Amino acid sequence: MIRTKKTLSLLKFTYCISAIFIIVDADNKKMETSMSKRHILKEVNAKSMCGMEIVVEQIYENINEKNFVDVELEQSWLPLSKIVISDKVINLDPDNSFAHPRTGKVFKVLNS
Repeated sequence: MIRTKKTLSLLKFTYCISAIFIIVDADNKKMETSMSKRHILKEVNAKSMCGMEIVVEQIYENINEKNFVDVELEQSWLPLSKIVISDKVINLDPDNSFAHPRTGKVFKVLNS
């Protein structure tokens, strides 16, 4: 069941349990709706020119969310050109490389 923003704004949210929202309408009838995740983090390997390997988290976007596909369908994830290191979001260069924020060493993401 897909709800528009206008419909959801007319309803009162009462509580959220792991991305399933229980909402109460004007007639005090309970309705259940779920919302899918828009982004997830996946661990990927990165390697520097001197051979040092580290593990970073790459941000993936749910491509079905953009198309408003029903959340019951299998979700497909597209890697974005962004990684997370120590709670900092870092944009990747066009060749999937980045400078480590603490050391300044240049790494390249291997598997995205």
